Amino acid sequence: MLLSRKRGADGKTPSTRVIAAATAETPGGRPAMTHQVVNDLLNGIKANPSISQLLGLARAFECPVAYLLPGYNGLTSLSVYEEHQDAREALRLVHDLGQGGVAELLEAAREIRTRHGRTDRAVPEVPDPLPPVAEPPRPGRRRRLSFTEAAERAVADLEGT
Repeated sequence: MLLSRKRGADGKTPSTRVIAAATAETPGGRPAMTHQVVNDLLNGIKANPSISQLLGLARAFECPVAYLLPGYNGLTSLSVYEEHQDAREALRLVHDLGQGGVAELLEAAREIRTRHGRTDRAVPEVPDPLPPVAEPPRPGRRRRLSFTEAAERAVADLEGT
């Protein structure tokens, strides 16, 4: 999902080399992992990245590290938690108030959203990914043709069609 949301200016998804380069702590710095490790993680070949690799992937995909961990699927709420100190403070204050305190905080948040002209239905748990863009074929070797396809192409070339 994160890969589909990270498109370049040309509308293409980034290559594993671009993602690997984006894992560096500083622009142009040493990447946290190689493009092969990125490829293995994206394809499920490797399933247990190190802490430095998780931090690098979070930098590359511009998401909270917690979102990359199993069981944490609220990208919107995790982003708010990481970006706003006051949100963390609000959660700490509600900690020992139990379900009643949480319900009051939720109701207050809904009232604030209403005052600002927003509804609670407009906040997705995970932001919608960008619509898929058809990618043109990448340059490289042409696909190997089957025997039938090669014969048809040879006939078309000989006949000039």
